[in-house]
Amino acid sequence: MNVDERIRQRAYEIWQAEGQPDGKESEHWQQAREEMEPFYKEGNAEAGSVESSVAIPMPKSDNMH
Repeated sequence: MNVDERIRQRAYEIWQAEGQPDGKESEHWQQAREEMEPFYKEGNAEAGSVESSVAIPMPKSDNMH
């Protein structure tokens, strides 16, 4: 998936999360772009996937005693 597709997907998710309001497409696109920008500026668009941007770090197994 290229950068524009990732941004489009994330903007759609933001739109859904906000209750699918009318007239906020450019705001959602800008927000999604800002979220992805650090990754594609570094040339690692794959790191900017939605899955990795919302992943919660798991505790180390040795801490779970």
